[in-house]
Amino acid sequence: MNLPIQFPSEAETIREEARRFRALSPENRVRALGEMFRLYHFLLNTSDRPEALARFAQEEEAAARVSIQQFVARHG
Repeated sequence: MNLPIQFPSEAETIREEARRFRALSPENRVRALGEMFRLYHFLLNTSDRPEALARFAQEEEAAARVSIQQFVARHG
């Protein structure tokens, strides 16, 4: 299906988020990370399925670790 609008690719979205984060001052970076942790714990504490959220977080962490290892293997 051809839509009349273009959505950014996942890589473009990640690149833009990283650019915005890098532009923050160190204090605002820490504040942003703190907000992410608070949101995660809020969702974990209020969810009907906290085990699913915890499992998802573990899977994301494992996937990130593998990506970093693959990057280092290619460029290290």
